[in-house]
Amino acid sequence: MRDPDMAAGLCAENVLYYEDPFAEPLEGRTAVREIWEEVPKTQKDIRFTFDIMAVHGQMGIAHWSASYTKISSGKRVPLDGVFVVTLDEKGLCSEFRMWWNSKS
Repeated sequence: MRDPDMAAGLCAENVLYYEDPFAEPLEGRTAVREIWEEVPKTQKDIRFTFDIMAVHGQMGIAHWSASYTKISSGKRVPLDGVFVVTLDEKGLCSEFRMWWNSKS
């Protein structure tokens, strides 16, 4: 996804968005839009796959793998991680948690 408005539109107005399990979450749609405005500026040739591991009520867990090329260096970066997503009663993301590792 390279569309900041679309990414933000998937989220509840008061979403908690954890890019790092040890950091404070980003809060709100505006923060999600801002982070997704930056991503396309640093990455290209993105490849992404996922497998749904579990769904329970309004929460889902997925394993994902991705790779991209850093625009600044041309270096290819492989990633592997997990998403935990909780949806609200409208089907919008109310909490997003991400863990990932890179081989680089």
